[in-house]
Amino acid sequence: MKNNAIWWIIGIVIVVGLGYLIFNQPNKTNDKKSESVATAPVAPKVVESSEVTIGWIGPLTGDAAAYGIPLQKATMLAAEEINAAGGVGGKKLVVAYEDGNCDGKGGAAAAQKLISINKVQIIIGGTCSGETLGFTPIANENKVVVFSPSASSPDLTTKGGDYAFRFYPSDALAGKVAASYAMDTFKAKKAAVITANTDYAQGLHRVFVESFKNAGGEVTVDESYNSGTTDFRTQALKIKNAKVDVVYIVVQLPTEGIALVKALKDQKIVAPLLTAEILIGREIAKNNKDVLEGVIGFEAFFDEKAEGAAKFTAAFKAKYNEDLAFPFMQTIAYSEGYLFKEMIEKYGNDGVKIQAALAKLTDWSGGGLKNMTLDENGDVVWKSFSIKKITNGDVPSIGVFDMK
Repeated sequence: MKNNAIWWIIGIVIVVGLGYLIFNQPNKTNDKKSESVATAPVAPKVVESSEVTIGWIGPLTGDAAAYGIPLQKATMLAAEEINAAGGVGGKKLVVAYEDGNCDGKGGAAAAQKLISINKVQIIIGGTCSGETLGFTPIANENKVVVFSPSASSPDLTTKGGDYAFRFYPSDALAGKVAASYAMDTFKAKKAAVITANTDYAQGLHRVFVESFKNAGGEVTVDESYNSGTTDFRTQALKIKNAKVDVVYIVVQLPTEGIALVKALKDQKIVAPLLTAEILIGREIAKNNKDVLEGVIGFEAFFDEKAEGAAKFTAAFKAKYNEDLAFPFMQTIAYSEGYLFKEMIEKYGNDGVKIQAALAKLTDWSGGGLKNMTLDENGDVVWKSFSIKKITNGDVPSIGVFDMK
C-alpha cells in the first residue's frame, strides 16, 4: 500500500507538471503579431520643401562675362527682393547659377546639371545665342521652360522648340533696322560687313546682308572671323580699298570688337561704323572711349524712365554702386524673376503648366517691364529700336527707329 501511495503521488506530480508546461507555453501567434507590430517600418513623414529652385545660365568667366555677370546681378537683385517680401507663395526663391561659357557645349553641360541634379523646371538664360541653342533641345526633352533675357539669334525662333521664350527681340528685326538706317541716314549704296563666327553674330549678318541687298545695296566686302582673333589688319585693309559707304560689324566678345575698331581706324577709314549691342555696353564704351568714339549701335528701345524701370535702376545702383551696363537686357533678367514668381504661385513649379501659360502671355507687366506680349513662336512682339552713338565714353540716344 505504501508503495502504491508513493506511485500515486509521483503520478499526480507528473500530471500537474505537464499541465503547467502545456498551459504556460508562449502564444507564438500573438508573439509574432506583437513582433510584427513592433518592427513594422514607419512611413516617412513627407516634409514639404521650404524652398523653390529655378536655374540660371550665362557666361560668368572669360570675356563674355562682361555681359553675363551684369545680367546675373540683376537676377540676384530680383531674388533678394522677392525673398524679402515673403518669397514665392511663402517659400524662399533659390536661383542655381551655372556658367554656360557663352557657347553651345557650355550651355548644354550647365543645363544637364540644373535639370538632373537641381531638378529645375525653369531656366533663365542663356545669355548668348549659341549658349541658349546648345541646351534648348535638352530643355524641350525634359519639359523645362527656358526664358532668355538676351539671346537674339533668329534661329531660336525656328529651333528653340515649344519650351523656349524670350523678351529680347530677334535679330530678324535688329538686322533690318541696321540696314534701313544705313540706307536712309547715310544713303549707303556699298557696305562692308565683318562678323564673328557665332550664332548671334551670324544671325545679324544674314539679316543685314539680305535686307541691304533687297533694298538695292551692294555688300562689296563680307568677312568673318573666329573667336579669339585679335589681329584685323588684313580685313581692315580690304575694307579701306573697297571704299564703302558704311561698315557693319558684329562681335561676340568686347575684346575682339575693340581690336577690330582700332584696326579700322588705324587704316583711316572714315565710313560710319555700325554695330549691335555688345560694343555699346555702357562700361565697355566708357573704358574704351578713345577707340570707340563715334561708333553707332542699335538696341531694342524701352522707356528707362518708366516707373518700374526707374525703380529697378535705382535699386541696382544702391546695391552694387554701379550703373546698368546693358539696361534693357538687365531689366529683362530682373523682370523674369518676378514673372516666374507669378507663374509658380499660379501654376506651381511645373514646367508643362508654365509653358502653356507663357504661350498665351499678353500685356504682362512686372519688375521693370510693361505690356510684354509673346507671339506664337515665343518671341516678344517689338517694333522700336534705339539708336546710340558713343560720344566721349557716354552712350546717348540719337534717335528711335520704328519698324514699318
